Amino acid sequence: MICRNVLGQCSRVTLILNSRRSISVLRPEITNEETAKTFVDELSRCEREHLLAALQNEHGNGNGAGSITRKLLALEASYAGIPFIGFGFLDNTIMLCAGEYIDLKLGATLGLSTLAAAAMGNLISDVAGIGTAGTVEKSVKSFLGRSSVLTAVQRESAIAHRWVFLGRCIGICIGCILGMWPLFLLKNEEEEDVAQEQPV
Repeated sequence: MICRNVLGQCSRVTLILNSRRSISVLRPEITNEETAKTFVDELSRCEREHLLAALQNEHGNGNGAGSITRKLLALEASYAGIPFIGFGFLDNTIMLCAGEYIDLKLGATLGLSTLAAAAMGNLISDVAGIGTAGTVEKSVKSFLGRSSVLTAVQRESAIAHRWVFLGRCIGICIGCILGMWPLFLLKNEEEEDVAQEQPV
């Protein structure tokens, strides 16, 4: 009886060791992106879904939305707002310069009002903004070295969306205010014209 129990326990230990060895053999060593892709390709759709859910839960436990600090949110808002400073600056600069040129050179010829000239200047500014948006964003990203301080899970949280929106609003306001610099030049030109028209 004792010998049978000992043999039974030994057989159980052997089965456990063999199962662990088989698991270690089946699990590949993931050292880079290529081996990870190979491992995922060999999984079924159901296994991929379970693996993705487990990874998301593991990722969320350590770096979820609940662990976002105010400092991280402020940094995220800053990173999101800096490109919009460039957008606002270029938008207002081009609009004022183009609108003033159209008003002075083409307004009388085409019979355009000042508001119509401003609208056409805004049109030119918007078209230029489409072409320069990618350049400004890439330049800012290369200068800062990164475009976000949050993880993918954290960026999807509601509080992160609110802070990013706030950062973009502040950035576009600062950029538009800075982009009003042509008004100083236009004001000086108008003062000079008035001074020349006055009789000596």
